[in-house]
This record gives sequence, structure tokens and C-alpha cells, in this order.
Amino acid sequence: MAASVLMSSALAGCSGKNGSAEESGGNGSNPPASSGATGESVSPTDIKAMTILFGNPPAAKDNKAKEDMEKRGNVKLDMTFVPSEAYKDKLSIAVSAGNAYDLLLLDGGKDDKFTNLVKMGAFHDLTPYLKNAKNINQIEEAVWNNTKVQGKVYGIPRPRGLYGGGEASILIRKDWLDKYQLPLPKTLEELTHALMVFKEKDPAGGGKTIPYTIFGVDGIGSPGPFSGVLPVQFAFGVPNTWKLDNGKPVRDFQTPEFKAFLDWQKDAWSKGLIDKDAPVLKNQQQARSKFLAGVAGAFAGNTSDIAETNVDKLKQTDPNAEIAIIDMLEGASGNKGVAVIGGYYGLWAIPSSVPKEKVQKIVDFLDFSASEENAAFSKTGVIGVHATELKNGIAVQTEEQKKQADLDKPSQFVLENRVDPYVYATSKNPEILKVQKASLDTISKFGIPNPFLSYNSQAASKNPDSYKKMSAVMTKYVLGEAKWEDVQKEIDAWSNGVGAQITKELLEQYNEDHK
Repeated sequence: MAASVLMSSALAGCSGKNGSAEESGGNGSNPPASSGATGESVSPTDIKAMTILFGNPPAAKDNKAKEDMEKRGNVKLDMTFVPSEAYKDKLSIAVSAGNAYDLLLLDGGKDDKFTNLVKMGAFHDLTPYLKNAKNINQIEEAVWNNTKVQGKVYGIPRPRGLYGGGEASILIRKDWLDKYQLPLPKTLEELTHALMVFKEKDPAGGGKTIPYTIFGVDGIGSPGPFSGVLPVQFAFGVPNTWKLDNGKPVRDFQTPEFKAFLDWQKDAWSKGLIDKDAPVLKNQQQARSKFLAGVAGAFAGNTSDIAETNVDKLKQTDPNAEIAIIDMLEGASGNKGVAVIGGYYGLWAIPSSVPKEKVQKIVDFLDFSASEENAAFSKTGVIGVHATELKNGIAVQTEEQKKQADLDKPSQFVLENRVDPYVYATSKNPEILKVQKASLDTISKFGIPNPFLSYNSQAASKNPDSYKKMSAVMTKYVLGEAKWEDVQKEIDAWSNGVGAQITKELLEQYNEDHK
């Protein structure tokens, strides 16, 4: 997730010559009012905000990007950038203080914690303040539905793509495919064959080749045995966590397709096609690192992973390396697809301690942030300082401008993203960018929804370990150390125990919204 967020921080758009609202022609949103009805100057709105940070923070002094945003938005920004590893604790403290900030990024989105805080009155209901927010209101209805509490908006989502995040597609070594005259796999059968060839031919050399690198899960919140296999899962017709069968909720592992999916993993493991370290790898980044180190043939990522930064890193190990993307895998029965995800990362919430007369000004600034000119500003910063121009959606920069942009980090001051279906198309190389956009166009037609994505179960929250035993026995099954009867026993125990309460709670919330 961190990698995806980092890569998607600069969004598409168009810009004027110096990145200012005046010279860009006001092409997305009018900035917050800088003068009153009689022409008198209106003082800038002071906004103290806290947000999550991945990587190094922007320059604190003489930051030209911050100065430009403040001038155009008629605000004074007091930004607290908190490193991702410390954000959870810092956010809890800020929420408890109540009056410490005007604007908080709830990085967990609409989770139990946020929902409970809303019911306790911690945040303003922003529904009436969004009437004229023409940029924010471009956010898809599905995203709003994923974030509302009791039909009202208490947090403004920072939009991401509904498709294409996380482990949407499989990245594969194109040069290895070419070396052995293999086509880019489109079916699960073709992928399995390619992995077999990688295993037998050992293109990494010295027996180091890992055909497919995936990673384990700890059974907290969801069962295992592995992550990094979603494209394979959908090729078997397994649901996206939940499905409704004639109004009855069915969990993914309760379907017969799930056993077939595990059986594929079991067979792949026995043949050495899956990374032997998978059970101890903890996250997608660790799997990605093996791929970029030049020893793995494939891993599940998304279109942002074929950007030139990854290609360049891979070429340090192998100058001939190339990356191709398998948009989706088709199974024997024609099943294929990608998960329809939440479509946002984080919610901007305004604490209820903020005066009502200030709330509209903050919302207006967020709407201004989401304008076309600021989508461009995310990429170019101040024209003449951080870039020379924006050409075909890509910032043209001198080496000096690149250094300045890296220091000032213009995108960090664009608090609200503009809706962009190509948010994961991050390359600055026109040819790669074209491939990325084409991939996103393709998978957007095959989204698999989770009907309960926006709902939370108290029983699940109180029993975070409810999948742990199931996950452990699934892992043993795939590794050839347990029988299917052992797996089925744990599935039945969950279904007849805490799973029954989780199912009941989720269905009640769903039915309430779909009366």
C-alpha cells in the first residue's frame, strides 16, 4: 500500500505557465474567495492539518511550492507531516485532543474506529458543505457509498482508482518469456507453463530463480495461506471476499472454487513454482523486492510497477531486463477479473471543535485542491522553479528543477486529489504511460465487487484472531502437511461460530442501506 500511495501521489491534469490560478485560466475550480462583496481583501484562512508521510518531508523553510499554494488558495497552511510508521499513534493523540487540528487525515478510512468516533460526535457532518464543491463532487457514487456513515458525509475521501490498486495484475519478466519463445500469458494455464519453464531453465542462474514470489498472511482480519495471488483466485471464480447468493452472504473460502484455488497453490508449491520463503514473507514489498532484485519471474502488483523507476532498478542487476504486465488471468471456465477496491485512501475529517463558520472555508480549499490546475501542480510545482512545462501529462524538468521539486515536494500540499481513473499510471515515459493507461482501461471492465466492502462487523473487530487457525491449516494444506478434511473442519467451525455473527451483522447493515 505504501508503495502504491507513493507512486500515485502525482495526479494527471493540465497547467498554466507558472502554476498560478490566474495564469492557468481557472480551469478546474475557483480559488477560495480573496475579496469580499465590496472588494475588500479577505484574510487568508488558517488551516492546521495533519497528514501521513511516506519518505522524506518537504522543506520546512522557503518552500516555494507551499508559498504558491497558499497564495492561490488564500490560506495559511500549518502542516504536520507524520511518518507512516508513527501515524496511527499520532492520530489517536490528535483525535483525543479534539481541538489540536482543523483537518485530520483518517488513514484507516471508514473503519470501526472512524464510525464510532462519528457516532460520538467527534467530526462535523460535511454533507451540507459540499453543495457547490464541483471538483470533490466528481468522486464516484461507489466511493461515497464506501465512506458514508448513516447516509452522511463525515469524511471527504482522497480518491484513488476503483480498479488497479494493490495486487490487481501480475508483473512478469518479458525478457525471460522472449528468451524461451513464450507468449505473454493470458490464461492461468499459460502462466503455469511459463513458471514451469522458469523453474527448469533457471534464467537467474545458480539455481536462484524464483518463478513466482508471493507472501504469507498472519490470519488477522482474513485467512491465508498467501497473498499475492488475487489474479489466480479470480481465475478460479472465487469471490472478492464476499458474494451474495440469492440474498445469502457467502464468504470466499466457503465456496467450492476456493478449494480448487488452494489445490493450484498446493501443486505449484510441490513443483517449486512458488517462492520457498513465501510463508515467512510479510508483505507485498518483500515480494516486489525479490522481483526487482532480478531473481523472481513474476509477482502480483499493479500497473504502477512497470514504471521506469522499477525498470531501471531491475536493469542494475540485469541490463537486458524488461517488465510486462498481465492485465488479468482467465481460468479454464472463463473466469477473470480484478477487485473493485474502496476507491480512496484516507478521509479528510474536520473535528467538531472547529467553528462552523470555518468549516465551509476548509471544504472550499479542499475543493480548490482538487482542481485541474492543482492536479497539474502536483506534477510540475511552480513553473520555472520545479519544472519547465507540462507536456502530454508529464513534467519537463531540468536536473536543477528535479532537485528543487524533490526538496519542496509540491504534491504534498495538494491535500485533496482530483478524480483520475489513471491514478496508477505513474510513468514519465510516454510509451510506458500508454501501456499503463491501456491496462487500466482493460481491467476496468471486469471489476468484481465485494458487497460488504463498506461495512464493519463488531464481532470481527472483537475477534481479530478468528481466522488464525484456519489460515495456519490452509498453509499446511498447501505445503502438503495437512489434509483437506482439516481445512474443512476449520471452515465449518468458523461458519457455525463467530462467522455466523459476522455474517449476520454485515447483512443487517447491507439490508438497511438497500431497503
